[in-house]
Amino acid sequence: PGSGVHITALDNYLQNNFIKEIPKPLSIFYLFFCSLLASFLILILKRQSSYKLNLFFSCIFTVLGPVLIIFLGYALFCKSIFIQIASPVFCFLFSLLEALFYSYATEGRQRRFIKTAFNQYLSPAVINELLKNPSKLTLGGEKRRISIFFSDVQSFTSISEHLDPEELTDLLNKYLSRMSNIILKNGGTIDKYEGDAIIAFWNAPCDIVNHERKIVETAVECQIMLKNLEDEFVKLAGRPLYTRIGINTGYAVVGNMGSDKRFDYTMFGDSVNLASRLEGINKAFGTYTICSEETCVNAIKQGCDFYFRKLSDVKVVGKNQAVAVFEPVQKEYYEENKIIFENFEKARKLFEKGEFILAKKLFDLNKTDGASRKFSEKCSFFIENPPSSWSGVWEASSK
Repeated sequence: PGSGVHITALDNYLQNNFIKEIPKPLSIFYLFFCSLLASFLILILKRQSSYKLNLFFSCIFTVLGPVLIIFLGYALFCKSIFIQIASPVFCFLFSLLEALFYSYATEGRQRRFIKTAFNQYLSPAVINELLKNPSKLTLGGEKRRISIFFSDVQSFTSISEHLDPEELTDLLNKYLSRMSNIILKNGGTIDKYEGDAIIAFWNAPCDIVNHERKIVETAVECQIMLKNLEDEFVKLAGRPLYTRIGINTGYAVVGNMGSDKRFDYTMFGDSVNLASRLEGINKAFGTYTICSEETCVNAIKQGCDFYFRKLSDVKVVGKNQAVAVFEPVQKEYYEENKIIFENFEKARKLFEKGEFILAKKLFDLNKTDGASRKFSEKCSFFIENPPSSWSGVWEASSK
């Protein structure tokens, strides 16, 4: 019995051709290498932004790894070297599956973190983009060019004095919900609420194409919403709600700021301060939406279909350099009141030259225009109190 085995053994002796087994330490290293290789392949897969590519390469590696191990064992056997096959295949597949499960578990945790951390102040489209490409979310601060939005309800303190807590809460929740829905729909990120004030920005954490145009369109849409729902807010507040909005575009530091226990995704920088000042300066101009020249110019380049009325070059509190500010106006409204805007433009140029008497006459022709009334008041003040030197710049006296 077993004559074939005896013949093979005899032939091995006669030919001096014996099967040699690789040393045990080398065999252990080979098993360890196969396990590491499987884990390393999963790390490479995690860098793939596409789910389909990830799945495709996972299938390829699952089949290709064992095939290569078997081929290596066969090739070495042909050279009279014995190396284990079953153990390396098991180590490779077990490590591959373990790494895959760990990868999907940590990815799921990351997805839950992103949703929990950002679903209160990011639009669903931006959240989905972050879930597909978490690398776009940089924890900590980063310098980005963003468009900044500040809004505040006019005379909200006096409104709140006439409402009980339940009525005030109902009013505030409905107002903030309406405003926030518009901001989120247009790709904005809500930074925070401060009472009735809303602070938001565009182009972070994900890139937003044409963010200057989108922020201007959002501001105008918010004003239209307040106008359309005037009757509803009159019932809740006892008077119409008027919101002042300031917009600016520039570089700011954006990221998760705070402590290791609690943090907010927020922004800070000089451009943020300017947007805040522009919101407040609406009061001086009798307007409700003001944007900086930086936002205005880029919004026009991006096809924003509004008329931008230049109000003045303004030196806001805290800044030494004057900035040009504009009021975005719907084209339909502009066409209906074209004579008002033409008179205002002529009067503004006279005002900047210091010809206050002539400017006031033109401003007074626009009785229904809030900006014209404010400029007329300013002209009256300068007529009675001529400035010692005049540069044509409107200097804000308060924030």
